[in-house]
Amino acid sequence: MRGQSGFMYVCICRAIREREVEAAVRAGARRPSDVFRACGTSPQCGGCATDMRDRIGQTIAADADLPRNLPASAD
Repeated sequence: MRGQSGFMYVCICRAIREREVEAAVRAGARRPSDVFRACGTSPQCGGCATDMRDRIGQTIAADADLPRNLPASAD
């Protein structure tokens, strides 16, 4: 079951939570290896790779749905 968003562990071995994955993606990470590097660590068992890829994709998709700064209308 999911708790509050961002608090669920994606990688148990390295104690990387959703919020760290999301922050790494927003800083440019696009692969699990990028996330590990952004968190200052390296993969251990690899069991989290699929879940981490899913979280990377979800974060990219969610960010793409956010409205961007629109130019002010000249009324």
